[in-house]
Amino acid sequence: MQKGGKERIDELDIMRGMAFLAVVLQHAIGAYIRRPEISLQEAAMLGILFNLAKFAVPTFVLITGIVLFYNYYQKIHYASFIRKRAVDILIPYLIWSGIYMYYYHGLPTFDWAGMKGLGKELLSGTAAYHLWFVVMIFQCYLVFPLYRWAAKRLEGKARGQFWTILITCGLAYGALMWFSAVYIPTRKLHFDSRMMQVFLIDYRDRNFLFYSFYFIVGGVAGLALYKWRAFIKRSAIWNGGLFLLLFLIVGQALFATGGVNLNQSTSLKPSMFLYTLCEIILLYGAARLIQAHHQRLFAVFSFIGNYSFGAYLVHAMILNYVIAGLRKFVPWGSELGMTLLATLLAAAVSVAFTKVISLLPYGKYAIGPFGKRVREAAKKPVPEAA
Repeated sequence: MQKGGKERIDELDIMRGMAFLAVVLQHAIGAYIRRPEISLQEAAMLGILFNLAKFAVPTFVLITGIVLFYNYYQKIHYASFIRKRAVDILIPYLIWSGIYMYYYHGLPTFDWAGMKGLGKELLSGTAAYHLWFVVMIFQCYLVFPLYRWAAKRLEGKARGQFWTILITCGLAYGALMWFSAVYIPTRKLHFDSRMMQVFLIDYRDRNFLFYSFYFIVGGVAGLALYKWRAFIKRSAIWNGGLFLLLFLIVGQALFATGGVNLNQSTSLKPSMFLYTLCEIILLYGAARLIQAHHQRLFAVFSFIGNYSFGAYLVHAMILNYVIAGLRKFVPWGSELGMTLLATLLAAAVSVAFTKVISLLPYGKYAIGPFGKRVREAAKKPVPEAA
């Protein structure tokens, strides 16, 4: 049990582990699918795997919603809440942003232009291709009190209207995805206001608003955990069928140009939104089954999940070294096989490296929070869904 008598939601560690592996897989695919020697068949397989791995970032957002609403819905002290998240999230982000800046570009120049560029990279998460996620996820913590206030305002009025409210939010979010994927590109939309241009156009891929529905669903799950688990179980058959249908639809878009275009698999479009939501629900059910019936697999995923934030920060650099090493020492002609091997090696080394850092004094400032009860969690009985 957690402090205050609350149950520890152990399946979230499994979901974090799954999402981290999916992130590494996406980035390994990005490295191998663009090679000119790759065959169309292997590119197609990598494209399919890429679509299957697209649940990663939305899953992290959903988990954040679950954790925040589950733990802080009744009471929150905003100043200390943000201070703790700044230490847990922003300090490791700043450290690794500096490391990646030096890794890619060397020492910065300390003139006005250099400092301006440094500030822009830190605010936008562009020091490395994966750090945008930290900028976006920290926005979850900043806006959480607003969502908490809205949920409390609706609490007394929403009885019997739960699905109406949730479906309305989903439709609004679907419209936002259409705005992002269709309206903006076709109209070449541009705002005169620099702030609006940056917020809604240039950096919408790292804007919390464009991932907000996953946070809302996570909040609902956190406030009604047992009902959420029961829904996950009841929905397995029909949601599985819907997922397969949407899998074919998004796959068709992936191959629509005759080749394999990963740009068609952006999360910010209606079809990918529905597809990803169905996949997350299926994977949550899979996590519950692993938790209940596969203790060794549970322990592995939980271990990865407990160190997933630090491993996420370091994995891009480690993946570069792994790919370079494989290219030099493993003369394997299969790009698909090399992608899977690179994913496993980079994920394993990233988690191991993060574990080592966690053992050092003040290591948490470099890798963020990490779990400490993997063994205990693996042995704990799973409560019955209400």
